[in-house]
Amino acid sequence: MSAGKSGSLGSQPTGGTERDSSEADVANLDDIGKTSRSDGAELTKGEIFDLLKNRRRRMVIHFLRENDGESVLNDLAEHIAAEENDTTVRQLSSDQRKRVYIGLYQCHLPKMDSLGVIDYDKNRGTIELQASVAQLLEYMDLDEDDREDAEETERTWAVPAVAGCVTVLVTAGAVGLGPLAAVPAATWTLLSVVGILAIVALQYAG
Repeated sequence: MSAGKSGSLGSQPTGGTERDSSEADVANLDDIGKTSRSDGAELTKGEIFDLLKNRRRRMVIHFLRENDGESVLNDLAEHIAAEENDTTVRQLSSDQRKRVYIGLYQCHLPKMDSLGVIDYDKNRGTIELQASVAQLLEYMDLDEDDREDAEETERTWAVPAVAGCVTVLVTAGAVGLGPLAAVPAATWTLLSVVGILAIVALQYAG
């Protein structure tokens, strides 16, 4: 660990009180982060759960991975603040920046540092991913794969759904079914074209 950093939360509780099938792993969540770990140290399931249950800590890992594994605190805080407030870094208010900065500085980064997931130097404001983060990525990558699978399933169903709707409407209009008989032929042609374009767009989106 770098010199000059505090590294832990002291006596602050981590808030992990939930029980699951691995009670032995999560029974001592209040002790997580009190002892500094070296890079590559083995994490328990309870520690992994406690780190990943917080969205900001997950965002820290994502941001560092996208920036060659390292960053400075100011850039990291601005990025997370912009994401949380659904805005750009330039449009952030000072309060929005400060809120995230303080949370990272006092809580999340020292906790991640103490478990060996990052190397955080408070004096310099530098953060660097460590080898231990690989144990968290296994779970994070699974979540991302699940989201991608869900999006792919939605696209798979969307194409036949759009095609089916267009076919039904155009057919009903062509045979003069009910009030649809009053719709001009040009409208049905336009609807067919729009439907085809929508199907093509959905396929390319995948």
